Amino acid sequence: MRAESFVAAFADTWRNKPENLGPNIRANMEISASITLADRAWAHLEQTRISRKFAAAFEQYDLILSPVTPVTPFPWTELYATHVDGQAMKNYYQWLALTYVVTLATNPTISLPCGTDEHGMPFGLQISGRLYSDGNLLAAAHELEQAFAGDEEMKRPKPDLSALQRENPELKAIVTHPPVYGGVESIAAMKTAV
Repeated sequence: MRAESFVAAFADTWRNKPENLGPNIRANMEISASITLADRAWAHLEQTRISRKFAAAFEQYDLILSPVTPVTPFPWTELYATHVDGQAMKNYYQWLALTYVVTLATNPTISLPCGTDEHGMPFGLQISGRLYSDGNLLAAAHELEQAFAGDEEMKRPKPDLSALQRENPELKAIVTHPPVYGGVESIAAMKTAV
């Protein structure tokens, strides 16, 4: 389903100027090229199952709280967390399962900054609510944010803005030297392969 959404959003660019797409989008476009009708049917069935499990959970609970991501923030030069809790991740979105499972369920969800982790990096709390209860979710998130603001360990971390304003030429490396996917070394070869 994710690959389908990428085709809908980026098909024209993929055909005409694929070099304008980032490496993660290109990888999703490659995946989409191999999807069968059976794959699509399976994906829609799985989404229905996930939605029903969330609905059942919300019969007992008002909110579901979880971390936004399972790892501390990592260097921007790494496209994704390659390992979580010692287990290798198959692709860049597998490590985001905590967030994309809620996307598949279609429940309203918000990410609330709440302090830092053991490495001093920002930590986020994901709060999911009942389907169509966006207002209740926002009210609960507001109350939690107010409660966290009074706690030095839980309040929203503030970045050093002066450090962020300094120029850092390394920030261009991932754009000018994107990784190669599937052993294909050029965009032209990638288009031919798909």
